[in-house]
Amino acid sequence: MCRLAIFAALLAVVRPSPGLAQTPPQVSSPPVQAPAQPPAPFPADARVAFVNLQFVFSESEVGKQGQDRLRILNDKLFAGLAARNKDIQGFGEKIKSQQGLIDESVFKSWNNDLQRLQREAQFAQQEAQVQSEQLQQEVLASFEKQILPVIDALRVEKRLHAILAVQSEGGGLTLLSFDRGLDLSSEVVKRLNATK
Repeated sequence: MCRLAIFAALLAVVRPSPGLAQTPPQVSSPPVQAPAQPPAPFPADARVAFVNLQFVFSESEVGKQGQDRLRILNDKLFAGLAARNKDIQGFGEKIKSQQGLIDESVFKSWNNDLQRLQREAQFAQQEAQVQSEQLQQEVLASFEKQILPVIDALRVEKRLHAILAVQSEGGGLTLLSFDRGLDLSSEVVKRLNATK
């Protein structure tokens, strides 16, 4: 399994919202279809199986801890950006309300200050996005480091040729018909949680 496959499968789970300053960033767990209950028995003659990485990330303790780290950082970043935007908005309203009452040089100075504050806010938003993406990369790399040995051990134990990664939504490998026993997602979550 390559790093790109894991990143692609999990980006929908951890990607912050693009307008970091406009709306609170979300680290959401997409609706993930849990494997059928109770899990179907694994076919003895199977040579290939699959794992829904979004399910594993959203249900495992490792994934939940990563989601919490991202949520905490994004909440902190959003709070700072929201406060800055509120200050800028208040300053802009002050300038408008004082426009005819203050000296033209003061008005120009205030407008220059407002433009500077807006540029600084834009830079802060871009920096917040970079910090969020860096932590996202770190969380996914840590998840990959922990999940790959579990998946490989499961492959060896069940004598499989391959274990494929599937996604609940948005692309990836789509299984149109399969034996439910081939879904090893719950088993991976159980083993990943047991490594703690």
